[in-house]
Amino acid sequence: MAKASLDKSLADKIPANIKGSETSAEIIRKSLRRGGFQLMAFFSAIIIVVIVLARPDNVVIALCIGIWSLVTSCAALYFQSSSASIAKMWALATCPAAPIIIVVNGILPASLIPLMAVFPIVFLTGRWRLGSMAIIAGSTFLVPFYDGAYDHGMWVRLCITNVVVSILIYQLVSRLEAALIESNAKTIKLNHALAQERKASAAQARFLATMSHEIRTPLNGILGLTDVVLSKEISESARPNLERIQQSGISLNRILNDVLDVSKLNAGKLSLESAPFDLVSTVQSCVSFYYQLAQNKNIALNSSIADDVSANVFGDAVRLSQILNNLISNAIKFTQQGSVSLVVERVTASSREQAIKFSVIDTGEGIKQSEQVDIFGAFTQANSSINRTHGGTGLGLQIVKSLVEAMGGYVSVNSEVGKGSTFSFELAFTLAKKEVDTAIEPAAEPTTESSHSTQLIDQEKSLVDMSRGSVLVVDDNEINRVVAQSLLEDLGVSVTLASSGGEALLLASQKAFDLILMDLQMPEMTGAETTLELRNKGVNTPIVAFTASVVSDEIDKALSSGMSSYITKPVDSKKLSTVIEGHLG
Repeated sequence: MAKASLDKSLADKIPANIKGSETSAEIIRKSLRRGGFQLMAFFSAIIIVVIVLARPDNVVIALCIGIWSLVTSCAALYFQSSSASIAKMWALATCPAAPIIIVVNGILPASLIPLMAVFPIVFLTGRWRLGSMAIIAGSTFLVPFYDGAYDHGMWVRLCITNVVVSILIYQLVSRLEAALIESNAKTIKLNHALAQERKASAAQARFLATMSHEIRTPLNGILGLTDVVLSKEISESARPNLERIQQSGISLNRILNDVLDVSKLNAGKLSLESAPFDLVSTVQSCVSFYYQLAQNKNIALNSSIADDVSANVFGDAVRLSQILNNLISNAIKFTQQGSVSLVVERVTASSREQAIKFSVIDTGEGIKQSEQVDIFGAFTQANSSINRTHGGTGLGLQIVKSLVEAMGGYVSVNSEVGKGSTFSFELAFTLAKKEVDTAIEPAAEPTTESSHSTQLIDQEKSLVDMSRGSVLVVDDNEINRVVAQSLLEDLGVSVTLASSGGEALLLASQKAFDLILMDLQMPEMTGAETTLELRNKGVNTPIVAFTASVVSDEIDKALSSGMSSYITKPVDSKKLSTVIEGHLG
């Protein structure tokens, strides 16, 4: 009764929402029955052979029980859905047969009782298990009713052995069954939780992809058209307001990028690349980008790069720039007077790699010791008054910490209230054998591009005349088409517009373009599908994805369809110039 209650309690541990056609207990018991019948089939065959060779007094009766067990085992293994009923049938026939065999054959079959007692313990449950074991194990006590001679001492030893062994096997199997049921129930729960987590992660990815597209699309119109207007002759009274609109749009884009980066880092989906780049030029570019911002606050912005730092290395220049961008911009934001300095020094070096320490030192407000532990957490700033004063999402330092750790380094902070802070991180870079010509210019905000994005980083290039180039812009959003047309025409490019994939196919069949800018998410025919169709028709024109999506799966799908590279919205004249020069320059 206690065992039956235990079985019921263990089965009840499985939530109803994860129970299928079988509970955890049923799965385990079916597995035990299958193993038990396999064992019985094997030993029944052995018992039949022993009976034939030993020739007991009543061979027919002894053979009947052996053959019955063998046939029952085979039936249960073949009809596994009915194995529980077959096990009970075996018990109903064997329990009365076992005492009869002992009475008519004496001590010889009694020596096999421990083996026969194992089977009901394994493939029966509850009262059936306990009752069958007791009857079969207890049948040894009937040896005195045998008409022939037997060894009394051996009989006593067999009685004790059979009972003790049966009880031990009963306890062992019962505990094993309970442990397996509980373990399997936990496994089912974990699998269910994992499935729910995957579903939630997929939903989050879809949500981020949708929100990114829906926010970046109008943002592209705001920033693009503002950039177009600011490039024209306008009244000086209107310019400050337009610049404020532009700065607000850039801030919104930065927040969106931060949220997307944190999501990717938490999901482990942020990919890092290892490519040759100029470490010194990258650092200098990061610092020079913030000179004007520091000057506006009357703050000195300094940089110091040790002479023994090797410039030519392998690594992810985009992510290094993002880390430095966040730390330098944070330092300037929280420094009201004094200076911000970036110090780069070599810690260790070998013939193959070097470990570099980057330190951003400011003379700002400083951080309390008690708050330094949590400063790298999500949505965290030193205190609420800082958040009210300076604003921000509080994601920048979490992104810094996550990126540094993803790149195999570590980050630390040393700060004193009223004296400033020093944020340091160390990274190891493999030395490049060949000279690297290209330096990475940081974007205005931390980038969220994938490994393909290095082709599209803004360079400090002059906007050259490209009047001989022709570009087809394919986008279902009218504002995006207007923005692209205005920016491209300012670059001297001939522009043709298409509002759908079908229209793009028609225009591409009528005229040869030098470049195609293709939106990814369009109704009826997506950008990837349109590109694939163009490639199948033999169109070899470079196609650049022109998209508000930053989800790597969508971008990878686009590139695999035949696109050359991609550019993310919102776009500006520099970003478009870089792409155009790369294909038409």
